[in-house]
Amino acid sequence: MSSLRTLRFSGILGLGLGLALASACSAGSSVGSGLHGGSGNGSGATGSGGTTGVGSTNGDGNTGNLITNNGGGANASDAGCQQLAVKFDPKIPSVFVLVDRSGSMFAAPNPPWEPLKMGALQVIQELQADVAFGWGAFTGLAGTTCPDFKSVPPALNNYTAINGVYGTLGAAGYKSETPVGMSLPLVEAALAQSPAEGDKYILFVTDGEPDFCDDGESNCPIDDVVYRLQALKAKGIQTIIFGLQNGNVPPATLQAFANAGAGQPVAAPFAANGMPIPLMQAYYDCQGIPGWKTEATAAGRTGMDMLGTYSPTGGMTKYYQPDPADQTALATQLRSVLAGVKSCTFDLGGKISVDLTQLDQASVLIQDQPVPLDMTNGWTMTSETQLTLVGSACDTWRKPESTKIDFNFPCEILVVK
Repeated sequence: MSSLRTLRFSGILGLGLGLALASACSAGSSVGSGLHGGSGNGSGATGSGGTTGVGSTNGDGNTGNLITNNGGGANASDAGCQQLAVKFDPKIPSVFVLVDRSGSMFAAPNPPWEPLKMGALQVIQELQADVAFGWGAFTGLAGTTCPDFKSVPPALNNYTAINGVYGTLGAAGYKSETPVGMSLPLVEAALAQSPAEGDKYILFVTDGEPDFCDDGESNCPIDDVVYRLQALKAKGIQTIIFGLQNGNVPPATLQAFANAGAGQPVAAPFAANGMPIPLMQAYYDCQGIPGWKTEATAAGRTGMDMLGTYSPTGGMTKYYQPDPADQTALATQLRSVLAGVKSCTFDLGGKISVDLTQLDQASVLIQDQPVPLDMTNGWTMTSETQLTLVGSACDTWRKPESTKIDFNFPCEILVVK
């Protein structure tokens, strides 16, 4: 094993991150340091002969790999540094963009389908190298196909495949329905096939209340969606809610979906004639709804309970209501929201490991602000080669304005395998 003389590595990024470690050097050698994608000269460590070496930090413009040269203070027998180019990479997230294709998405005077499509495709094309995107549009026709689900499985660099389906898809026909709950298991199955190892998300865009491809009691399919979103979050899949401004989804419903998708407490969103109703009334109203009864039986419900789990007070998870007529603003909000799926887990790879007994000598900074070494709200090493931001530190990193992260690890706690 060789120890590293000095090491500081950092990155400036959008969603992607390629941070490089460089060089296992013997005493007296120099190691440069530089920023992601940068180039220039780095100052080397002082050699054993008392002379300060100069390290070259010519990054490749993509990963910021550092190239280190032997410093002037090295002994002749110390001829050069063993170079390693090891990326400190984030786990790639998967995002399945689920789009409502019901009839109202094509209704005059300002149908949202086209501007939404153009805005979403623009963002997918921009971020496809950093996010494994999947895509699906759902609707249904009573008495025929329910749900009618067109999709593309998640993958990196998936714009062409998604555009090939999304770009040519239009209205499904007269009285196209909104079977959200019936479509979510299909999305879960698609995300299970994603090649990416990072966190999984659904970005759900809708302009109407869900149904079972029928004109039945409206509270029952809402309950079904809450139930399914809560189950998805329990499996590690978070759902982000976009309720288009032209739609007729009540704020209480959007808030319930957002809280369920984020694993937060959900206040019952049920209402009749615009007025809230108790859970028991909603339960009795759903007894004659075939779609709800089918789901209750499949879920093993035997008591007088709704499908979802509800609390007296709900959470405040943010949901989004972009103007679907403004393609530029819609794309901007999509881009901003997707910044929040940045990975909080970073891997060193297999060539360098960290001495976990000396973590107090290392530091992490986000936007030049120190992050504490803390297992609740800071950074921690979950293994010798994996660093994770947790709690408020992860929240900070996922803010759209957070684009720079620095990892400073002294050589004494790093070993080359």
